[in-house]
Amino acid sequence: MNPLLADASTAQKQSSKPKVKVETLAKGTKYATKLYIIDSGKPGPVVMIVGGVHGNERAGYTAAAKVKDWNIKKGTLLVLPKANVMAVDKKVRYLSKQGDLNRKFPKSSSQKGSNTLSRAIWSAVKKHKVDWLMDMHEGFDYYKNKSTSSVGQSLIYYPKNGTKTVATKIVSTLNRGISSSYKKFSLLKYPVKGSLARAAGQYLGVNSFIFETCDNPSLSVRVKYQQLAAKTLLKELGMY
Repeated sequence: MNPLLADASTAQKQSSKPKVKVETLAKGTKYATKLYIIDSGKPGPVVMIVGGVHGNERAGYTAAAKVKDWNIKKGTLLVLPKANVMAVDKKVRYLSKQGDLNRKFPKSSSQKGSNTLSRAIWSAVKKHKVDWLMDMHEGFDYYKNKSTSSVGQSLIYYPKNGTKTVATKIVSTLNRGISSSYKKFSLLKYPVKGSLARAAGQYLGVNSFIFETCDNPSLSVRVKYQQLAAKTLLKELGMY
């Protein structure tokens, strides 16, 4: 190939690579955390993927850290790998003085969140006009074990427009690779009140859901589940 054409081809590939910006949420506070903004430069959905709302749920923030390095075909991908950095660093669900972050988001249309971190994340969702939101979590047991209250191995969506269709596709894609019916993912409705997914769906009209792996399998398997769920979402939106 002509070297000039090769250079032009390389330049074209480089120019088409999404631009990545980093924004700090809750900047200047002890809760400061990084939001990665992957902009394809082409029109399309705005998708936000969140990990680390609970600091002891490793698969979520580990997978989100990988997702932030993905390329996309169109639209914008926002990734918040460690929403609750302090809890992640201490490997705890949440800090007692801070409270459970997944109960601190608006519970009415007039609220903005009940602590510094929830308000900063909520502000980012509104600022970037998020269309789809996936919040990565983990349960301590399988949802199908009715002797516990855990929702591990489930996708919990807020019912709005086409959310169920995409959620169903994600669950069916995951379940094709799981032989045990007991360990398959379940499709549930209505994330808990005070959660980011519930507030975004109910008050901002975002297509939102919580994706829960069960922490019984190995970490590598759980991370793969989280990544596959995120990849399926982006594929359904024509972004991956």
